[in-house]
Amino acid sequence: MRVPRGSDLVGLPVLAGPELRRIGRVQEVLLSHDGSRVCGLQLEGGGWLKAPRVLDYVAVKMVGPTHLIADETYLPEEVETRCCHALHGLPVLGSGGAEIGLVDDVFFDAENGQLTALQLSHGFVDDLLCGKEILPLAGPLYTGEAAILLNEPGETFGGALS
Repeated sequence: MRVPRGSDLVGLPVLAGPELRRIGRVQEVLLSHDGSRVCGLQLEGGGWLKAPRVLDYVAVKMVGPTHLIADETYLPEEVETRCCHALHGLPVLGSGGAEIGLVDDVFFDAENGQLTALQLSHGFVDDLLCGKEILPLAGPLYTGEAAILLNEPGETFGGALS
């Protein structure tokens, strides 16, 4: 089974109910405040005076390559989240404080939204020559405003997870 990336969801249509009615398109992936799991999907729409609709990730029944199928259950506005794209470019630090790379994307378990790996960049030229690295998450992940600290970094792999 393919492990989805956060960026894979952006732009996908969301279908809900037994009649598979289209309720929107994913505009942004939202992570829990601690950055450890996908907790919501912000749908396009909303508006200038209207709050955006945020689908609760628990309601997602299937993540496909071209569509999401979910129940129409929304996150309450008081739930604290952070945008997945806000992690893009943050340095990832190992337990000793050394920089491992910069966050380029996140991989997550489609069933429960738990982050399983980080896709790391080492700069444009290095990414072209060697590819981006995949860092499986082996321990706790501490996400701050300016960096991500791993308690026990896993082994990095080139290429994508499958």
